[in-house]
Amino acid sequence: MTTSTEQKGSFPDGIGDEHLRSSNGLRRHASPLSVAVFGSVIVLGLVGLLGHERDWRAEGAGAELTVHAPEITRNGEFLEMRITVETDEPIGELVIGIESAIWEDFTVNTMIPAPTDEESTDGEFRFRFARLEPRSSFLLKIDLQVNPDILGGNRGTVAVYDGDAAIVETPISITVLP
Repeated sequence: MTTSTEQKGSFPDGIGDEHLRSSNGLRRHASPLSVAVFGSVIVLGLVGLLGHERDWRAEGAGAELTVHAPEITRNGEFLEMRITVETDEPIGELVIGIESAIWEDFTVNTMIPAPTDEESTDGEFRFRFARLEPRSSFLLKIDLQVNPDILGGNRGTVAVYDGDAAIVETPISITVLP
């Protein structure tokens, strides 16, 4: 219902004829600053400065250890760490040791295959698996998420054991950006 004081076709409060006129110049387009910031983020991502994966490798006692994981990641990101062990000699009881400092403020979501036993020993998470035959390889896939409170990153070692006897280890570091 309209009152006699309202006119047909009038604008709501705060809207006037000046809002109907087309804009000229820079006001008509996106800000050059926002385009430059967006472009820089794309360039940084393309050159790997906002996320980069790498392989850390070590050899010893007839075994080769490869850890594939992001070298640079961001808070809240999901990531995958793959640990591969290749051996020329038999390993009676394969044990993968991951220094606890690497996973500080990380959440482990999945580990495939599941270990037969897990323990925390000497500042390391140790995961026990079955025998590894000579000239064979073993792949451990771990899905992780970076917790929001971490900044800077973590570093530590990943090691391979035959039972409790160390075979080979490699240091790794993961940088976490905000």
